[in-house]
This record gives sequence, structure tokens and C-alpha cells, in this order.
Amino acid sequence: MPELRKDPITGRWVIIATDRAKRPTDFVRERVEIRGSGFCPFCSGNEAKTPPEIHAYRSDGSAKDAPGWSLRVVPNKFP
Repeated sequence: MPELRKDPITGRWVIIATDRAKRPTDFVRERVEIRGSGFCPFCSGNEAKTPPEIHAYRSDGSAKDAPGWSLRVVPNKFP
């Protein structure tokens, strides 16, 4: 059963519904499948489709603006 409590900081009355915690299905979301064209200009191997990189983390010492990065920063073409 919900309880009515007074918030000691704000002085407002709030309702605490402890039974809501027993309803895990309230937070279950349906899976969403994203369908696209299959092309991603930001994926490895498509570096020529983006502006030159500002910074990149590479583990194997690969060349700038080439595959082999784990994180790549490029400028926004449409700020």
C-alpha cells in the first residue's frame, strides 16, 4: 500500500509506492531492430568518406586516416 511521507528537505509531501518494485515487467522494453542501407561512413574501412581525422587511438601503429583504429574523431561537416 502506498505511503504518504514528508520530504524533510523540501517540506513537500510525496507518495512512496513500495509495491511498484515488485513489478519488473513495467520496465521491459520490446526489442527494436534497426534497418538501414548497410553502409556506415564512420565504420573502419570507410575513412575516405569522412573528413580527415582530428585524433585516433590505434593499437597497431596504422597510418592516419586508414583502418586500424579503435576510436576516431572527425570534424562535424554540418555543425
